[in-house]
Amino acid sequence: MDASAAPTKAPAGAGVTAVAVAMARATETGRADRMFHDPYAQPFVDAARAVLDADEWPSLVAWVDLFYSRGVVRTRFIDDFVSEAAAGGCGQVVILGAGLDARAFRLPLPEADVFEVDTPSVFGFKDKVLADAGARPTARSRTAVYADLREDFAARLAGSTFDPGRPTAWVAEGVLPYLTAEQARQVITDVGRLSAPGSRLVFEHSDKPGPDPRAATAALSTPGANRISAMVRGGLGPGGRDWVAGQGWTIHVTERGDLGPRYGRPDDRLPGGQFITATRD
Repeated sequence: MDASAAPTKAPAGAGVTAVAVAMARATETGRADRMFHDPYAQPFVDAARAVLDADEWPSLVAWVDLFYSRGVVRTRFIDDFVSEAAAGGCGQVVILGAGLDARAFRLPLPEADVFEVDTPSVFGFKDKVLADAGARPTARSRTAVYADLREDFAARLAGSTFDPGRPTAWVAEGVLPYLTAEQARQVITDVGRLSAPGSRLVFEHSDKPGPDPRAATAALSTPGANRISAMVRGGLGPGGRDWVAGQGWTIHVTERGDLGPRYGRPDDRLPGGQFITATRD
């Protein structure tokens, strides 16, 4: 992508972490043994590099190196979740805090309507890059919902063509940790209120009150770590998984550590954590 065609402003705040995720997805897409194909990840990276401050780039590269296997394993796991949920009757997919997620443009979802929820600044960057790349939805439809998850995103979503009477697949990929426990529980409460029976939900979780010591040491020694770690608020926190189960969801737990070897991306630098998939009762 020509830098002159890039957006004039890269996403700020948590949007920087979205660029880091895109970098990992671009690297994975270029591998001969790739677990998924994201043709829009590299255009996102190129557009961001053209406008980010020069001193930000080395820290992003170092951060991606540390979190690479975790990021791409998560992408593959959630790709599979979305595809299986859509095939299993969820005719709507809602991606919360969508960032630079391009699933509506790269997964075969011809019978699903995808709703992406994020802030106007993120979509301003994202949609320009997608348009320049000639992206066309592979889903039946794709709707951008301009909303901050810390505010009343549910009202914005309900004001779109979203239908709460249809089973929905909800994706909270890497977003809950950037919310406080109160904010994260409000998001899940709103999701439950808008979920018909048979709806599904996926998110990451850790029952530990803090990061694994080895993970914390590795992260804090990475250039630029303070900037990113300062945005983390903890999400659902200890007991959050059981709290979700008490809100009318049947949950299934997948240990993160089991997925790396399964997908061919073992990495013990950032151990621990789980993926929670849940079905609305």
